[in-house]
Amino acid sequence: MCKLYDIAVVGSGPAGLTAALYARRAGKTVIVIEKENFGGQITFSPKIENYPTAMEISGAEFAEKLMAQAEAHGTVLEMDNITQITKDAQGFALTGEYGSYQAKSVILATGSKHRTLGLPHEAELTGHGVCYCAV
Repeated sequence: MCKLYDIAVVGSGPAGLTAALYARRAGKTVIVIEKENFGGQITFSPKIENYPTAMEISGAEFAEKLMAQAEAHGTVLEMDNITQITKDAQGFALTGEYGSYQAKSVILATGSKHRTLGLPHEAELTGHGVCYCAV
C-alpha cells in the first residue's frame, strides 16, 4: 500500500510548485509528480526580467529556486508520468508508468507547450531575437 498524501500535484511548473508550497505551509502532506523536467516550460526561458525581486534570472535558475523552496518545506518530488487518476474511498488513486500514488485531493498543473511558427532557422534564433513567454 502506498503512502496517502493530503495533496498530489501533477505538474511541476511555477503553478504546481507554488501550489505545493502553499499547501505545505498550511500543514498538508504534498507530493509533486512530474513527467518530463522539474520546473516545467519556464526552464527553457533564457532570461526572466519581469519577476518581482529578481532583476534578471534564467528560467532554469528560477525553477531550481522554486524546487529548492518546495523541498525545504517538505514537499516530496517524484518523477513519473501519470497515466490514470481514479476516485476511490480515500480520495484519488494515481497510476504512473513507474509507480502508484494515493491522495485525498489532486491539483492538475500540467502546463502548456510553446507553439512555434515553423519558420526557417527558428530554433537557432530562439533566445537571439526570437523569444517565447512562459508566464
